[in-house]
Amino acid sequence: MINHGRCFVLTLKGPILLRILIVSLITFANVCVFAATATRPNIVIIMADDMGYRDLSCYGCLDFETPHIDALAADGIRMTNGYVSHPYCSPSRAGLLTGRYQQRFGHEHNPPYLEDDARIGIDAETRLLPDLFREHGYATGLVGKWHLGAGQPFRPIERGFVEFYGFLGGGHHYFQVKPNGTNYDSPMWRNASPSDDQLTYLTDDLTREAQSLILRHNDQPFCLLLMYNAPHAPDHVTDEYMAMVNHIPHAGRKKYAALVRGVDSGVGQIRKTLNECGLSQNTIVVFLSDNGGRAGVSDNRPLRGNKGWLHEGGIRVPMIVSWPDKIAPGTIYHHAVSSLDLLPTAMSAANIEVPADVDGADLLPYLDQTLHEPPHKTLFWRVCGGEGLAVRHNDWKLVHDVGMSSPELYNLANDPGEDQDLSHSEPERATQLRSLYNAWSATLEKPRWTEEHAENVRRERILARQAGTRQVPMPWVPFSSSE
Repeated sequence: MINHGRCFVLTLKGPILLRILIVSLITFANVCVFAATATRPNIVIIMADDMGYRDLSCYGCLDFETPHIDALAADGIRMTNGYVSHPYCSPSRAGLLTGRYQQRFGHEHNPPYLEDDARIGIDAETRLLPDLFREHGYATGLVGKWHLGAGQPFRPIERGFVEFYGFLGGGHHYFQVKPNGTNYDSPMWRNASPSDDQLTYLTDDLTREAQSLILRHNDQPFCLLLMYNAPHAPDHVTDEYMAMVNHIPHAGRKKYAALVRGVDSGVGQIRKTLNECGLSQNTIVVFLSDNGGRAGVSDNRPLRGNKGWLHEGGIRVPMIVSWPDKIAPGTIYHHAVSSLDLLPTAMSAANIEVPADVDGADLLPYLDQTLHEPPHKTLFWRVCGGEGLAVRHNDWKLVHDVGMSSPELYNLANDPGEDQDLSHSEPERATQLRSLYNAWSATLEKPRWTEEHAENVRRERILARQAGTRQVPMPWVPFSSSE
């Protein structure tokens, strides 16, 4: 070591210097990897079940408030034309988790609850969102509802989730489990096996499990899907949430509102945990419903129809995206977007290559206003192998759903409630949209299994026609308001 005033020069022989350089390069590389990992956003997707388009106060709810979801919207972007890829549960979830129209792999109906069935469930050859994120260093967790196949080949742990807490079927009792129960009475599953866990209240229990997962993985990027059962039936509520909506006179609407308030409280708790962990700025939080609101107690106005229908009330849903690091708060976005977009958008945000076969669009350049044109010119829907269909092209929509005698055409820019059928005055446009649908439908599989959806929708449409209303009657509002 040679002293040059206040500076010291360390002279090293070749082998020692080489080792130090190698160690330094490795350390530098590790620091770069850590920095890249640290800057990748966390992903939190929160899905309500059967929530109506106007059942959040930030979407115009009239009879109860949702302050925590409203705060999420104030901190992000609220979509006014947010769509799901199917008007009911399991197919809609299959679309979200793959970024693909689920009909491409025959997933067009709800699967039965069969824990020993290795045939019916989400396509085993199609990679899901959690698998794509896990291979790039993300901790992946699902809390809540699955409903994509109860047999072992289809369960969450087999499909890319590192952690799972919830239930495999299409719904669940809010207060009880049975050791040998199935579907709504099934035990709560923890990872690959049913657990002995009891329920206090399902919505709150799922919130706590999601908070716990965030706390366990706050030192690495994580991808969390929190899939609430609420406000899906059965209408089980706590005194706490019922007290928040006791002013609502109609018993069914009141219980439904209490279920929504439970979800709203959960969103607030999740955001509180993210904030306490210092993760709020770099976490993408998405909130949406899996389909339109369920018949009789939800509010989809001004949209026509309800869960199960291909009118707007069955497929247009509340959809909110917040990412404080990148997205300006308090924005309202009016172009049509789809739940299919969430996978490519999240992957792009995480600098993960998006699979070439996805149907969704990366929304980031649209949400940060780099691009101003619509992300989609055309969106499609098909149910029951084509017995019901809908296509939206720009602002025009053609719908010929189950139980309808003929197709109807609407201009959604002027008529979001689908009141004025223009199929007779605009026959060429109706033919154009039908041609677009036919070309798309020709690329799809036939449904791999069936269920009774068609008959259910036929019954609901008969009820609506008999009552003179545009959806299943809502007994909790004046007739003139629900037409």
